[in-house]
Amino acid sequence: MRPNLRNIICSTILMTLPLLCHITSLQAAEETPLRIICFGAHPDDAEYKNGGTAALWAQQGHKVKLVSVTNGDIGHFEMAGGTLAQRRAAEAKAAAKILGVESEVLDIHDGELLPTLENRKKIVKLT
Repeated sequence: MRPNLRNIICSTILMTLPLLCHITSLQAAEETPLRIICFGAHPDDAEYKNGGTAALWAQQGHKVKLVSVTNGDIGHFEMAGGTLAQRRAAEAKAAAKILGVESEVLDIHDGELLPTLENRKKIVKLT
């Protein structure tokens, strides 16, 4: 199959675009670092889904925080309650240290997250 001009141009753009985005993001970080918050429902959700990207943002000079909206106090086959919540918070803190970002685990029981005014205030205070 012989490559046509359209395929060559598209391939060139696709290969060049990440480099241009990286250069642009580095320039932006030098000008004004961003404050970025990544949310997860449970401890480890934000780390699994956003950890790599969060680490890159932090390396570029941005301030990144990974937030677990619940404390993860249920869902383990051997333990539950405060002991599990403390363990998962410690794991989130250790992961954040490795990634070079901040971590915060809100003290809302797993499975009990409701759209209350109190919970909305907790989220707003994170910024």
